[in-house]
Amino acid sequence: MHSRANLAKIQSVNILTDAARVAGMTVVLLFRLGKLLGWPRSAAVLGTVTAVAWLFAQRRRRRAASRPAPRPRAPAVKPSVRWTPARAAVTVAGALLLLAVGALHGITATAASSIPALAVLWLFTPAPLVFAARVARRWTRFRTLSTAYLAASAVLSVIVLAAVGWEGSERGLHPAPPDDLPLLEDYPNLAAALEEVEFPSADGTILSGWFISGTTPRTIALVHGFGEERHQMLPHADFLHDAGYSTLLFDLRSRGESEGEEVSFGYHESGDLQGAVQYIKQRPDTGGDSVGVLGLSMGGAAAIIAAADTPEIKAVVAESTFSSVDSAVASSFEHFIDLPAFPFAPVTVFILERRLGISSDDVVPADYVADISPRAVFIIHGRDDVTIVPEDGIALHEAAGEPKEPLWLIEGAAHSEGVDVAPDEYARRVLSFFDRHLPQ
Repeated sequence: MHSRANLAKIQSVNILTDAARVAGMTVVLLFRLGKLLGWPRSAAVLGTVTAVAWLFAQRRRRRAASRPAPRPRAPAVKPSVRWTPARAAVTVAGALLLLAVGALHGITATAASSIPALAVLWLFTPAPLVFAARVARRWTRFRTLSTAYLAASAVLSVIVLAAVGWEGSERGLHPAPPDDLPLLEDYPNLAAALEEVEFPSADGTILSGWFISGTTPRTIALVHGFGEERHQMLPHADFLHDAGYSTLLFDLRSRGESEGEEVSFGYHESGDLQGAVQYIKQRPDTGGDSVGVLGLSMGGAAAIIAAADTPEIKAVVAESTFSSVDSAVASSFEHFIDLPAFPFAPVTVFILERRLGISSDDVVPADYVADISPRAVFIIHGRDDVTIVPEDGIALHEAAGEPKEPLWLIEGAAHSEGVDVAPDEYARRVLSFFDRHLPQ
């Protein structure tokens, strides 16, 4: 039999061992969070935790020493695990869930280079191994700790999905202002001819833009892409103006100087374009009988959706345009969020639908493009576009009715870069298209 002193010593050693393990886990955690918290702050937290653990161990040791020695008893025999079908099903379900949880945390933590706080998720990637140890009854002494760890992993996975989805929706609804737009002063001929204008969208939102008169009544509305402003369309306005076309460049809602609270991926922007067409019709120098549209990316989606219900639009050029919002979010998610599309893109779309009050099924240009016929459509896409993949352009071209130009896939062009990569051929093709399909 052990003496009371020996038993107290053994209990103290066990308590200190447990405390050392807790302190070790704390050190690992603080090392992961060092860059986020700052090393001085991390050291202070570590010192505090270590001191509290030491005081707790001392208190436990004194309590253990004051207790009477327990009676020796035969070691308990652990009952064997009975693997019923129900237990097996629960175990398999738990394993699959924790595998998904661990994978989710691992995938999300890879974005720590751009979002440092995500580095903490590396601590939860071993969740499947902890679960396996629990099932194998290897962690009976740490049952409470492992239960808390697994529960935290599962709850955190839901929080991560919701947080990334919300951040994705926020960047979608309120994209940051662009910092690499063309400058008006680089186009003195346009600057000398432009007129500052304002007009209402179909829902009354006031939009700002520039109208640049040409030598003929034929007018092209130029619609910028997602997160951009009217300046993006200056290179297009330049060659159109040189060819005698009038052009209208304007900021879509919530961009540039226009009113509006959020981007809607073409849903409300199609109404913005309809308002632009009505403004062109009302001008005495255009007549409104020869209106074409050139849109980039989301601007192309708005052009297709608007043209399907606006007979005044006689011809549409759409470059780097997505076939649906779902495909757009899936292909561009990694570009904007630095995380893979699955499983975050579907969650982002779900949140976007709730915040906008619309369905993603309402923004599917591939469902509208055929309704433009018998008016003409010209689909352009860059072969090297990774923001909106070329397959979207191919799908739009296949869905379009006649007459339609042959699909132009521009070699070496990324997203909305056609006019930069092949300026001469771009101007020649677009002008030829509008010359043939817009009345004089």
